[in-house]
Amino acid sequence: MATSAITVLPGSETLQPHVENSIPYYTFHRLSEFQELEHLILTRMGGVSSPPFASLNVSYDIGDEAGKVRENLRLVRAATDCSSLIYARQSHSSDIVVLREHPRLDPTIPYPLQGKDGFITQLSGLLMMIKVADCQAILLYDPEKKVVAIIHAGWRGSVKNIAGNAVHLMQAHFSCEPQDIFAGIGPSLGPCCGEFRNWRQELPLSFSRFQTQENYFDFWAISQYQLMEAGLLREHIEVSGLCTKCHPEVFYSYRGEGETGRFAVVIGIKDLEKIPQR
Repeated sequence: MATSAITVLPGSETLQPHVENSIPYYTFHRLSEFQELEHLILTRMGGVSSPPFASLNVSYDIGDEAGKVRENLRLVRAATDCSSLIYARQSHSSDIVVLREHPRLDPTIPYPLQGKDGFITQLSGLLMMIKVADCQAILLYDPEKKVVAIIHAGWRGSVKNIAGNAVHLMQAHFSCEPQDIFAGIGPSLGPCCGEFRNWRQELPLSFSRFQTQENYFDFWAISQYQLMEAGLLREHIEVSGLCTKCHPEVFYSYRGEGETGRFAVVIGIKDLEKIPQR
């Protein structure tokens, strides 16, 4: 894909800004080294939805017009070198789907899957999407086994260690070695804004080591720790370092806005004919 840098996106040490067909997005530096891999961290910009969902909202569940959501999903897929797109109605669970064949999608049905918060596959041409607006989208890739995964990790998912669960599933289903896996933790609620007033009832005591000040927690560090506990190398984990609540002009933030949209984070292995020959 032809891309060019755009200046409207805030900077990050681990993220590179691009634009494709007027759709701005980020990519992780390390994950971008793998030519067969497609991954995009979209923003709230470049879509067709009206306020308060302006403009690239990809959720059907927050009051936006279904036709506009479908068009936004089409724009997301069109910005990539993958031929199909899979997503689900998320439920803050630890349920992750292992995809071994391309799903048959009916565009008249808003969600192909219900109650799923992650995907893993070895298939090429299949783009997997997570919707977020403060929660983390965590991207995983094993370049040795050519296995990709993406998970939705809100605080409930972190409590259930969905990140570690994804790594274990990659091991169990595809014989991945954790030390071969690369990870990216997308823009989400940062330690600056991660306030949990009822944390004693909501979070395990073990999370207290990640408390940055009274009632504030660093969930980026929690995810990084859980991934390393599952066997990933520290140098293979990239953290975006961008807080969604601090950048409402770029990302949707439920904490910051209340009624708002959801932005997309996607990953997949490119269609075989789109993979550059080395």
